Amino acid sequence: MKKLKFPLLLALYLFSVGCSSIEEKNKNKVAITELLANFQICKEENDSERRSCSHYTSEAICKYNGITDFQNQDGSYLDYKELFTAITDSPMWKFLGSAEDQEVLNDAQDLANRGFPVVCVNADDKHKFAVLIIEGACAQSGKWKLNCPNSAAFFPSKKPEPYINKTLNYAFKKPKGLELFVKK
Repeated sequence: MKKLKFPLLLALYLFSVGCSSIEEKNKNKVAITELLANFQICKEENDSERRSCSHYTSEAICKYNGITDFQNQDGSYLDYKELFTAITDSPMWKFLGSAEDQEVLNDAQDLANRGFPVVCVNADDKHKFAVLIIEGACAQSGKWKLNCPNSAAFFPSKKPEPYINKTLNYAFKKPKGLELFVKK
């Protein structure tokens, strides 16, 4: 009986420690569905001024991942055009590679599923638009001929529509110029 108690107690302890770290990791996160709803409200309330919601990609990255990397001291968030520079200038963000590389796409999805903040930026675009890689599974893109990670996008203009739970190829026509980053 004593032989069974120790492993059982150890397993219960490890389970409780594991659960508390999962709870801690998710404590400051906002659900991606709530973020999309809030973004749509922002766009509706500011229909005539499309730039009013241009900070929302930064806000969504921060709130979804429970981080403050793109939040200004006054509580506002960076404009989407400032994200690429903020990411590449920060020692806390690591370049994963190009979206043209299947291994990079797989790593991006795996890291997002493990709770790491992962972002894809169109480095070839003058505005450097960014998309969040979110928890989920990769799916085949016939257009890209690659398995693409699950993503969410908050487009500041009227079109295309913002989305959640669609593969990365939904936001971009081709993988060329797309760079993926993870927060260390």
